[in-house]
Amino acid sequence: MKVLRIWFTVLTVLLFTRPNGFAQVAAPAGSEEPLVQVEVKPSLSAVQPGSSMKIAVVLKVREGWHVNAHQTSEDFLLPTVVEFTPVDGVTFSEPVYPKPELQKFSFWEKPIQVYAGKVVIYAEVTVPKDFSADTLVVKGVVHYQGCNDQMCAPPDDVPFKLAVPVVDLSTPVSPVNEDLFQGVELSAAATAAPEENQLAALIGEKGLFVAFLFIFLGGLALNLTPCVYPLIPITVSYFGAQSSSSTGEAFLKSTFYVLGMAVMYSVLGVIAALTGSLFGASLQNPYVLIFVALVFIVLALSMFDVYEIRLPGFLASAASATKGGYFGAFFMGLTVGIVAAPCIGPFILALLAYVGATGNPFLGFWMFFVLALGLGLPYLILGTFSSALSRLPQSGAWMVWVKKIFGFILIGMAIYFLKPLIPHGVYRFLLPALAIVSGIYLGWIERSQSPGTAFKVARWVVGLGAIALGLWLVKPSPAAQGIAWQEYSDQALVQAQNEGKPVIIDFSADWCVACKELEHETFVDPQVVELSKRFVTLRADLTHYGSPLSKKLRERFQIRGLPTVVFLRPDGSEIADLRVIGFIPGSDFAKRMQKALEESTR
Repeated sequence: MKVLRIWFTVLTVLLFTRPNGFAQVAAPAGSEEPLVQVEVKPSLSAVQPGSSMKIAVVLKVREGWHVNAHQTSEDFLLPTVVEFTPVDGVTFSEPVYPKPELQKFSFWEKPIQVYAGKVVIYAEVTVPKDFSADTLVVKGVVHYQGCNDQMCAPPDDVPFKLAVPVVDLSTPVSPVNEDLFQGVELSAAATAAPEENQLAALIGEKGLFVAFLFIFLGGLALNLTPCVYPLIPITVSYFGAQSSSSTGEAFLKSTFYVLGMAVMYSVLGVIAALTGSLFGASLQNPYVLIFVALVFIVLALSMFDVYEIRLPGFLASAASATKGGYFGAFFMGLTVGIVAAPCIGPFILALLAYVGATGNPFLGFWMFFVLALGLGLPYLILGTFSSALSRLPQSGAWMVWVKKIFGFILIGMAIYFLKPLIPHGVYRFLLPALAIVSGIYLGWIERSQSPGTAFKVARWVVGLGAIALGLWLVKPSPAAQGIAWQEYSDQALVQAQNEGKPVIIDFSADWCVACKELEHETFVDPQVVELSKRFVTLRADLTHYGSPLSKKLRERFQIRGLPTVVFLRPDGSEIADLRVIGFIPGSDFAKRMQKALEESTR
């Protein structure tokens, strides 16, 4: 490598000592533009003591030329570096450089990482509370070396300077250069790092075996999240309707069920590795919720003997009659994998981030496969013993009736998953109406008959119980007083900074099931409501997930799934380790609020 460095240095000297050589690359006089022009732009019209702002160092590289990337492809190349001149008390973050381009040049056999055209390098500047000057002067220099396909210019330095007014806390400041800073939130960019990097650190320190064990246990723990609970009645209803001749056969079908879940997650892991991106809300999309609800309805109809559950019509050509039960169990596992995916929050996001960063589809497949095995272990046991229902005494009439109970349960689950898409005034009556109708049908209308009084008593008990449940559900309950949210806006953030108050931003959507759990369980907790009065509480509606405004907010705050709640200091920077992804109970949320208040007074 030392030989390469010497060779490159000699080549550069020769290029610029030959006739007319230097004239081609030096910054020319007159009207011709220099090789690299540098401008510095602030994100705010002014800065207040004790607050932060972003700055953008903009390089404009002359057409036909490039500069080496900050992370160079070869040791002998000189990187592009932004260096700030220290200012007493002022803190400069590490510059964030753009993703380089890979280009092939005639002077080197391999592609090289370079910047060309307009290059924007971001940093954050934090001003201390006791800063007394009326102007913040940001100075620095850009170190670079420019080349084209034939030759390289000598390394050069371009100084820059930016003066920003410093105003007191009572003077409002406003965003400027918004087109340049759109989607850039340096403090939030590191937000996901603690959880996501924890997995990377574990793999680096302990190796893959320990990491896979950790992932398996993480999958097992995901069963404790509220949004996964619906899988329990789904599993019981499906395997309760199976006609397995032995526990071994039931265990084998349950194994196929769990394998279906594993394959679903493994495919998602491969997609994350190949695309290098996260798909968070794609599994919370309204169309996906509708699809899942339709699957439940299809399964419910099979419980009412519209067709045989073992072999639905659209799968009839995919499996023989003798293997349909195993194939159906596998297909069911694929489906419940989709059902659970939107609900299991931070762990999935951390795993997706790691797999996406590695770009290794093989590793992604097996990590998600192991995760799903952990998630599916309880359902392997549940499915095995749920099949025992099919071997109850007098299984003919009894099981016909029990299957219809499961059918109503599945219809209820379909309504539950459509909740985000149904007006609240309509939804609050759907489940009570279903319970009452099912009670009347199962208790007195359903025609199954069985000798003895036990079956008749069971029908009456279930019928009356379902009717009572429906009447209880329809009874209006006093509305709990929750957090007083206001609609998110940049102006509200600026106002919060002017008032010196910390901020909570809740990123939510109408179609997000777990968001509803936060709304109705966490945000109505009395301690949470009381503490919220000391914050500016903003709600960002991402229902239209692909809209320009939603995309801007997702990029700015690095939102990778819903629900997400972020805590901001009074200066607008995020308290990274307090970010909430997914459902947490009110007591835990209140602890984070207390920490945010403590952090904000430092």
